[in-house]
Amino acid sequence: MFNRRLAEEMYGVTNEADLRKKLYGTRTDLTDAEFTCICNFLSRFNNPKYLEIGVYFGGNFLKVANFLKENKENYHLTGVDLFESIAQYSAMGPDLTHDILNKWNILNVAYEADLFKFLKSCEINSFDLVRGVSDKAVREIDKTFDVMFIDGNHTFDQTLKDAESCMERSKVGSFLIFHNASSDIQPDPQYIEKDGGPWAVCEKFKSDDRLKYIGLFDRCSVFEVIK
Repeated sequence: MFNRRLAEEMYGVTNEADLRKKLYGTRTDLTDAEFTCICNFLSRFNNPKYLEIGVYFGGNFLKVANFLKENKENYHLTGVDLFESIAQYSAMGPDLTHDILNKWNILNVAYEADLFKFLKSCEINSFDLVRGVSDKAVREIDKTFDVMFIDGNHTFDQTLKDAESCMERSKVGSFLIFHNASSDIQPDPQYIEKDGGPWAVCEKFKSDDRLKYIGLFDRCSVFEVIK
């Protein structure tokens, strides 16, 4: 789904390989308040373990990694995405980590190995990338996490599956952060109109006795695990 016209207009390149080099470590739409929210909750832990569902080209993942590298002696990040396997799962609909549709209108598939090499070149060393359907991949990870950022497929069903898998990899005191969980900031209303999306999942969890609702930071809804 390479868009040569946009690639040339926006990045000055005319082929997919060169465009990929330009995109790794970019393409994050988090506001300053949302990024600060993630960092503030990670700062509560001495040796934070961070999970991100929906890594894409690693824009937010790299920013979080740089924050941890600069502020913590010990940390570890885990990123989950379908990466190039997205085509394999294109018929799965809501089970996709990201939509098969080209969300940025230029290129929508990041390659796991290329992103891994890019992150290493940025001197990020304490991380793993996991390729697979997000909720299933998380359940196969043999560790718990302190902060889990859920930003994969934004259907109600898949967001709920991702959240429940994160709960299985959490402990008391862990935090779940849902992106695109506002009711009024674009593009969140379109997810609500479709099937409720992340906002409806968060409304459901506000009455879940395993969790304590912390608050909404722009489009990031935060819960603390209390059971």
